[in-house]
Amino acid sequence: MTNMKLTRFEDLKVWQLAHGLSLEVAKLVKSFPKDEKFDLADQMRRSARSIPSDISEGFGRFHFNDKLTFYERSRASLGELRNHFQEALGNRYITKETYSEFLKRLSEIGYLLNRMMKGIQTAQDSFVKKSKLDRNSRRSLTSDSRSGGHFHS
Repeated sequence: MTNMKLTRFEDLKVWQLAHGLSLEVAKLVKSFPKDEKFDLADQMRRSARSIPSDISEGFGRFHFNDKLTFYERSRASLGELRNHFQEALGNRYITKETYSEFLKRLSEIGYLLNRMMKGIQTAQDSFVKKSKLDRNSRRSLTSDSRSGGHFHS
């Protein structure tokens, strides 16, 4: 994308991938044993759903720290889902190939989330720096106007 301002969370590649992952996890866990329906399968669905949900909620927030909080939650859910996939593999509910496929997707989403969070942190740092400069400029102008714009020695 070329310097185009995103106005919808659905336009974020990381959300698109996370949403697709959530749908695939929902399909996958249908093949789990019935006794896992309310345990591991449910936990996997919930953590998979949390990833795009928290991305969309963070996107709708105005303040930098609010955005970062929701993106951090999304990243935490990503880690939780990764753990659940390891459990599913260990219990032989999924094959090593399936595990590897999903691990690649989790890694890509994690990478994009980290990049997005770093971009927000950079923007926040830049905003804070500019705000301090603006404040110092106003102070300087105020003190100059009090002295009539003349320097006194």
